[in-house]
Amino acid sequence: MRSILDVQNIYSGYGKIEVLHGVSIHVEKDEIVCIIGPNGSGKSTLLKTLFGLIQPRRGSILFFGKDITQAEPEEMAGMGISYIPQGRNIFPSLTVKENLEMGGSPIRHAKTIEQAMASIFQRYPILENRRQIKAGSLSGGERQLLAFAMGMMVQPKLMLLDEPSLGLAPKIIEEIYEEITTINREGVTFIIVEQNARKVLRLAHRAYVLELGKNRLEDTGEGLLNNEEVKRLYLGG
Repeated sequence: MRSILDVQNIYSGYGKIEVLHGVSIHVEKDEIVCIIGPNGSGKSTLLKTLFGLIQPRRGSILFFGKDITQAEPEEMAGMGISYIPQGRNIFPSLTVKENLEMGGSPIRHAKTIEQAMASIFQRYPILENRRQIKAGSLSGGERQLLAFAMGMMVQPKLMLLDEPSLGLAPKIIEEIYEEITTINREGVTFIIVEQNARKVLRLAHRAYVLELGKNRLEDTGEGLLNNEEVKRLYLGG
């Protein structure tokens, strides 16, 4: 496999508060890598740092060997990295179509945006049927699907997902994870932060455990799923 992302010794945080203390991860092309750990361990901070929403204080981030440590989010998107935050990840007052246009804004070429949107509507007919509906009126599952589709607009090589199952019914979670698996098989690499550790470890090729802003464990998804310490601390025994 070929390395797509190398993160070395990242220190990052908010203002004077340092959250990440020397975190290192690597991601190979076509992998699904998950990051688990207790609340406050720095999982979401790591994704925000990888996408340029927070500038790291020390360390390096390489994407296909290119140093992107100080790149801005728009540059990241232009290189094929998309980020889907947890919770408020759509624009409720805009229509479905307008949300997708926002997702495609880093492309800058109207024709390419139209082509990307046509591809999204072909893939997700439910979004095409609701294209002129305000996104705020969608169901929870439809909102998450729209957020996902917004991330797909830039035809990403790497997708950063923060809590994709948050607040969703089990059936919808299953559908979201089936879609992640399908897209991964089509050649998109994923980093997923998830509290639903058991679910994501079953899916992941490799996984990291963060604790107090530091690396604690690294293994295959299956390896961590069967790790007695991980079972006790993160999987409910």
